[in-house]
Amino acid sequence: MLLVTPDVSPAARARLATAAGWDPRLIEPIANPSGDGELLYARFRNTYTKLRAFGLEDIEKVVFLDADTLVLQNIDELFERPAFAAAPDFFLPNCFNSGVMVIEPSKALFGSMESKLLQRRTYDGGDQGFLNDFYPDWWGMDVGHRLEARYNLHHFVYQFMTAHASVKSVVNDVKIVHYTLQKPWLNPTVTGASEIWWNRYLERHPELDGPLRRKLHALEDWTFDSLVSTLGGA
Repeated sequence: MLLVTPDVSPAARARLATAAGWDPRLIEPIANPSGDGELLYARFRNTYTKLRAFGLEDIEKVVFLDADTLVLQNIDELFERPAFAAAPDFFLPNCFNSGVMVIEPSKALFGSMESKLLQRRTYDGGDQGFLNDFYPDWWGMDVGHRLEARYNLHHFVYQFMTAHASVKSVVNDVKIVHYTLQKPWLNPTVTGASEIWWNRYLERHPELDGPLRRKLHALEDWTFDSLVSTLGGA
C-alpha cells in the first residue's frame, strides 16, 4: 500500500499502481502544528501526514517505510515484531528514526496522537520528534521493540561499509537503506550508496539503462573535474 495525498495527481497514482504495483490509498495531509518557525528543515512542513498510518484501522499490522528508503531484501519478519517498534536514529541513537516503524493501527491510537499534536514537544519540529515524545519509553521497552540498524541504515553508513574491507562482510546483512538528506534521484551520481539505488531503478527500467547510465557517468565526471578545477588541481 502507498499512502498518497491529493497533490499526487490521479495520473501519477494510476502509474504507480500499474507500473510499480502499488495500491495507492488517498489520505488527507496533516499540517505541521509547529509552524515554520520551529522547522529544522522546510520539508518537515508535511511530514506529520505519516501519522495517518497509525489510523489504518482496517489493517492489523503495518510496517511503515518512508518513501526515501530502499528495501534490499525480504523484510516479512518485521510483521512478527511487537508494536511499536523502530530502529535507533543515526544522529541521536537514544531516539528512534521514524523512517521504518512497526505499527498496530487503531482509531483510538490515531485519536490519541491527534489530540496531543499541540501539546507534545518535538525536538526537530517534525513528526520524528513528536513520535519520540509520544513513545518516551521506547528505549526501555523489550528488545523486540528496537529494530536492528540493518532495518534502517543511513546511506552514509552504508557507503562507509561498502568502501572499507574490514566491515564489508556485514553489508550483506543490510535490509533497508534510508536516504535521508541527499536523495539519489535529486543528486544524480553513480558513486557510494546512490549507485545501488540507481542500479535497482535501472533494473526495473532496462530501456533507460544505456542512455541514463551514460548521463550519470557524465555528470560524475563533470562534478569531479569541476571539483579539481576549484581546488586548483591539475
